[in-house]
Amino acid sequence: MPRHSIRPLWPLRRLAHVSLVLGALNVMATGGALASLPYASADGQRIILLIGALVSGVLFVFGTMLSLRKAAARRVGFGAVAMVTLAAGLFGLLAVAVPEAPMRFILWTVVLLGYVGYATLELVRWEGRRSELPRLTLPTFISYRRDDSRDTVGRIHDHLRERFDDQQLFLDVDDQAAGEDYRVAIEKALDQAAVLLVVIGPHWVSMPNRAGRRRIDDPGDMVRAEIESALRRGTRIVPVLVEGAVMPSPTELPEPLRPLSYRNAVVVRPDPDFASDMQRLVHALAGPGDVAALAAASH
Repeated sequence: MPRHSIRPLWPLRRLAHVSLVLGALNVMATGGALASLPYASADGQRIILLIGALVSGVLFVFGTMLSLRKAAARRVGFGAVAMVTLAAGLFGLLAVAVPEAPMRFILWTVVLLGYVGYATLELVRWEGRRSELPRLTLPTFISYRRDDSRDTVGRIHDHLRERFDDQQLFLDVDDQAAGEDYRVAIEKALDQAAVLLVVIGPHWVSMPNRAGRRRIDDPGDMVRAEIESALRRGTRIVPVLVEGAVMPSPTELPEPLRPLSYRNAVVVRPDPDFASDMQRLVHALAGPGDVAALAAASH
């Protein structure tokens, strides 16, 4: 499969960061505009303040929704683009109306229009890449320790969403309701899961609890409960080694988890190898009915 056949959602993370930064900068730009117009009418100042607040607000909402990988983020994104276009038009008018300080208004207009072009391109590409890729049908449960590999798991989840429907992926951050018993949530998810991805980072085994003992040795540890449940059910388990981690030996694991040590692992390295390693992981997860779709996507 060629390298471009799986396009990650990482550009959308970058767009989220840019949107949040632009929202903050727009607050300052709006304040600067008001300071440059001390003799403007009260209505004119209110219009500038209202548009500035709306633009910054929608940018903050859009950036946050992208960061949280919300499905409605794309629709909000086009709304943000429309609001930023409106703000660019306003600052363009101010550049003409305030000859004493045109450059600051022109500069901010250029910044806003640059964001409009960049955001529109990324949103269109995102929708196109999600629709053109074949969708795999393997219900997958992702097990990990937040303090061990949270950021890497976020990227892995983004890539898998390129190939799986969201309903086929279980990630605790997204799918466990507040107040829900995590043991019940785990059992429900594993009832439907065909595979358990165990993401193992460098501190996965040694991570201590509040008492200073290894979490993995605690029968109530959530990660341990996930793996034990999958082993009892005979669910397929795929260890995923990240951030330079190595597969734990049987002696490093409590007795109920020792079969995990004998499972073949997939290594996912950081950039520049991340995309190609994710391709291998997707191939490893593909079921018999998905092989043809993957082969077709590689041409």
